[in-house]
Amino acid sequence: MRYFLDTITSWAYWRYVLFSASGATSIFGIFGAIYLLVEVLDFFKVYTRDEYGAFGFLVFLFVAIVISISARRPVNCIQLRFPHKDYCLEVRIIDIFDSSGAIMISTNTLFEADVAGGKISSSSLQGQFTARYFTGNQKALIDEIETQVKLIGENRPYPMGTTFPITTHGKTFYFTAMAKLNQNGNASSTVADVKDALAGLWSYVRSSGELQELAVPLVGTGRGRLNMPRKKMIELIADSFVAASAEGKFTDKLVICIRPEDAQRFQVNLYDVKDHLQRSLVH
Repeated sequence: MRYFLDTITSWAYWRYVLFSASGATSIFGIFGAIYLLVEVLDFFKVYTRDEYGAFGFLVFLFVAIVISISARRPVNCIQLRFPHKDYCLEVRIIDIFDSSGAIMISTNTLFEADVAGGKISSSSLQGQFTARYFTGNQKALIDEIETQVKLIGENRPYPMGTTFPITTHGKTFYFTAMAKLNQNGNASSTVADVKDALAGLWSYVRSSGELQELAVPLVGTGRGRLNMPRKKMIELIADSFVAASAEGKFTDKLVICIRPEDAQRFQVNLYDVKDHLQRSLVH
């Protein structure tokens, strides 16, 4: 409800709905459909244009605008399906931990997991994961990570995209390296790092994961300190997913999750996102 109210009271929403090229196309398309209907009604003498024509234009335009706005009311989820493919892509405004299926947890190339000691920020995705699923017992998580690291059998730091599963509370979480930690414990990523991280995640899930819904965050836009608009990061993730799916299916549905706080702060418009993705991905 908060997102709905914040959206309809924002200039960005109304600019997109009424004053963008796609908004104008929608309005005039609906207006044309109404005009065609009136032509048919006039032909069968159900409606007489000569009698009501002076007011008809304004009425039809008003109705077209109302229908266009109704069709583009604020939503918290959009979905893209691809012709002749048996997978789909969804972009959803949601707390990623409320997602069903498996969830990607972006982490660092050292797989450092000490939140209590301040080495990992409590507000990071990994920090939130620790607080939610290992409250007061982060040692159990650290021990599980160390067990997984030993199975990998390499020396730290690990390559971007190194992935292993942590299973808890009946859910699977894929820890994926996508950031470097500096001496002060701050994480940073580049666009190349994010691409490598996603490629590593897709590869691991394809070879070792289950064919289930997979949720990923907007990696790198928070603690990764990437200066990239949310819409561009969504496109990057979606493009990487589609390209990887061409090599072999690994999930029925990918859900790109946007934090509600980010959607509000950065005025994310899912209709705009969908239009953008359809132009760039769906052929």
